[in-house]
Amino acid sequence: MAQGEPPPRDPVLAAPRDVVVLIAVLLVLTVMLGTVLVQAWPPPAGAKGGALHADRIRILFWVPGLLRDTRLFLVVASAGGLGALIHVLRSVYEYVGDRKLRRSWITMYLLEPFVGAILALVVYCVLRGGLTTSMASSSDINPYGVTAVAALVGMFSRQTVDKLRAVFNTLLTPPQDSPGEGLGRPGTSSDSCPDR
Repeated sequence: MAQGEPPPRDPVLAAPRDVVVLIAVLLVLTVMLGTVLVQAWPPPAGAKGGALHADRIRILFWVPGLLRDTRLFLVVASAGGLGALIHVLRSVYEYVGDRKLRRSWITMYLLEPFVGAILALVVYCVLRGGLTTSMASSSDINPYGVTAVAALVGMFSRQTVDKLRAVFNTLLTPPQDSPGEGLGRPGTSSDSCPDR
């Protein structure tokens, strides 16, 4: 290498062009999800007939008539995506600043907002389904609380998945055999069965 030439670029690391495109896409997604969040925000429960009245609203380039429940779904999905984008944008600027952003991570960064949105919807359905709260109509739901939970689920999607895995492993784990009351044949262990 001749004096004054820049060192060769590591092909594993993201090129400057990759970084610019990634940041542009993430910022466009942020603006779009923020716009959906604001435009889909449900009116106060008592306004215009409450939960049973479908209002025509503008969401980006779409003008549907949406019930309050549907608007809450859109708010939850957009807040989950925005929460994931908070995590992604922070991670990107740290790795870009340290010059350690790997090209193979770009797909993960682009998909993370969608994972956050879907995970927020799953958690919302679990909560609304009455697994952890009482049954409430959509007019009783505080959109600020739902939005906060959805954004946190999106921001901490890995931890949310780990917690859901732990909860459902506890709920769905078969009971241990009591001594002397084995379910298997004598001389066999229930641990030798493969997972199905």
